[in-house]
Amino acid sequence: MKFSLNGTNVEVDSNPASRLSDVLREDLGATGVKVGCNAGDCGACTVLIDGEPVCSCMVPVTRANGCDIKTVEGLARNEAAERLQRAFLHYGAAQCGICTPGMLMAAVSLLKINAYPTEQETMDGLGGVLCRCTGYRKIVEAVMNAHDFSEPVIIAEKDHAVGARIGRLDGLEKVTGTEIYSDDYAPDDALVVKVVRSPYHRARFEIGDVDTFVKNNPGVVQVFTIKDIPGENRFGVIPNFAEQPVFADEITRFRGEAVAAIAGEAKCMAILDLDNFPVLWTELP
Repeated sequence: MKFSLNGTNVEVDSNPASRLSDVLREDLGATGVKVGCNAGDCGACTVLIDGEPVCSCMVPVTRANGCDIKTVEGLARNEAAERLQRAFLHYGAAQCGICTPGMLMAAVSLLKINAYPTEQETMDGLGGVLCRCTGYRKIVEAVMNAHDFSEPVIIAEKDHAVGARIGRLDGLEKVTGTEIYSDDYAPDDALVVKVVRSPYHRARFEIGDVDTFVKNNPGVVQVFTIKDIPGENRFGVIPNFAEQPVFADEITRFRGEAVAAIAGEAKCMAILDLDNFPVLWTELP
């Protein structure tokens, strides 16, 4: 499949049904495209296809064939987009930064049609992208006032910092899509992990012959279960209150609770069918 990515013609040999977001990130290195839900709900992966904003996680790459695709990495070539990025820096609209690329792409699409949007028009234009940090006010203000930022933003001049707005030290990286998050980088020989999860809201389970499973799936390196947890089987954001089990112990308490993790080479894991994992489920009330 061939398409234009940020003005450069590219060709990919991917499964036609692969998510466009995965191809952009994993095959073409456009890690500015963020994946928040893989369900089209959060909008973090928004890109422009032939000028229209879409959730790239919901688009099979085959639909991109012959199209013009823009991601956050390509905004530096657009004067209006640069003004928008400066406005984001000025208003502090980029905080954790995960939604920022999607917000920027949605806003670029809006500003191309309407350079002076009202508050309601701005909210409607950004409605498909969710943010958990800003409360949206800073983002809306940045988009509404982007036309004012034709010159570089000066934040907290030397000897005049008291009372002045202090910009984020990592703000520029976040609005240009160059910030590297933990999911944006891995060594070339890194293993991939898939987690086996409960299909029931409550169930008793028994894990079978793991050694045979590994033997029958070349490329699988190791399977981890509760028996492989050193120390206490629990974790949490705050150590003193850690209470979440890493793996369930005999009974799962909710649908999706982890019972095992499989580590293997990327090519193997891409086609590994978790339905073949040796676990016997007994659904409980």
